[in-house]
Amino acid sequence: MTKMDSNVKKEKAAHRRHQGVWNFFWYFTAPFFKLIYSYKCKAAPKIKGPYLVISNHTTELDCVLVGLSFKKQMYFVASEHVYRKGWISKLLRWAFEPIAKIKGSSDTLTVMKIIRKLRNGYNVCLFAEGNRSFDGRNFPVFDATGKLAKICGASLVTYRIEGGYLTNPRWGFGIRRGKAYGQVVNVYSPKQLADMSVEEITQAVVSDINEDAYERQAIKAVAYKGKNRALGIECAYCVCPRCRTLGKITSKGNKVMCTQCGNESDFDVYGNFNPDFGVKNTEEWEDLQEDYLKELATADRDEATPFFTDSDLSLKTVDSDHNEKDLGSGRMALYKNRFEFLPQSGKAVSLLINDIPDMSVYSRNGFVFSDSAGTHYEIKANQKKSPLNVRKYITIWKILRGNL
Repeated sequence: MTKMDSNVKKEKAAHRRHQGVWNFFWYFTAPFFKLIYSYKCKAAPKIKGPYLVISNHTTELDCVLVGLSFKKQMYFVASEHVYRKGWISKLLRWAFEPIAKIKGSSDTLTVMKIIRKLRNGYNVCLFAEGNRSFDGRNFPVFDATGKLAKICGASLVTYRIEGGYLTNPRWGFGIRRGKAYGQVVNVYSPKQLADMSVEEITQAVVSDINEDAYERQAIKAVAYKGKNRALGIECAYCVCPRCRTLGKITSKGNKVMCTQCGNESDFDVYGNFNPDFGVKNTEEWEDLQEDYLKELATADRDEATPFFTDSDLSLKTVDSDHNEKDLGSGRMALYKNRFEFLPQSGKAVSLLINDIPDMSVYSRNGFVFSDSAGTHYEIKANQKKSPLNVRKYITIWKILRGNL
């Protein structure tokens, strides 16, 4: 037996195990997740496989919610950090073997793994936005998604989750009880995809998976009930809608407030703020904050004065085999021309803005980025429930790079 034959045999054996785990999950644990997320879904139609499922991204467990519509097993593309959780990661790899994608870096290896799975006859699911929404609207879908769907040789299945953002806000803690729903939107055969341009495929995906939480609430308002509805919102929003002060937003229970001017509001069960808060909802707050940061980034500023700094952070590098190397604890700062991390002891990391090709956030406030040499960095707050807001760094970086 050749090495290739042996690898194929191992892959088939692993797939049988993965399908068995999927079957167990589908029949015995699905009711639990449907109850927890107040989730209903429509069963997927019979689809000639293999197929690539592309869905919007709204909750921490979208992979579960999408999977509830499909009896056939799929391999999910997941953020690389799921491979660095000790015994949990070993269990996930044994049971599901997710395809790792390193956030904050360009990862062609991930694309190659997706294509290989599909061409070997297995199904794959990815979340084209690459990020969960912070405000209730989709992140952009890039043409690379349409290109992947066109060249992989599989059917394309688009899937949309509705109501997920207010069920499980990315910046928040816990799950709200309301309504969430998922369904297949369209199925595109390989022949249809061959007749479409990359741009047409990308636009079809954008249209099919589009979800706007507040547009949906305007059509039919749904109450999303739960404790601590506002807790953690400062991880997403750092500009007061009334006084425009930066870094004075805090939250407790169902309330969000500015410690500078006293502005405060409930975050109600419909996802709205009080009328006098300055914005109606997180979508309006997102737009206001982005405008503020654009003004900040383009104003005259010397290269010795940071836009902002944060302390009590840890820095590490992560390689392609998921190995971590700690670089110490300290503070970070963003300047007009560079980003710096200054550890309490050890060598500082200083990168010019143009030498940082990618930056991203995972979970609530995990900060990941790469340098032009391909080194992948990760910064996390040392406090478990830190109110650290890293989005302001990413927004300013995008503006300075001309990407926003």
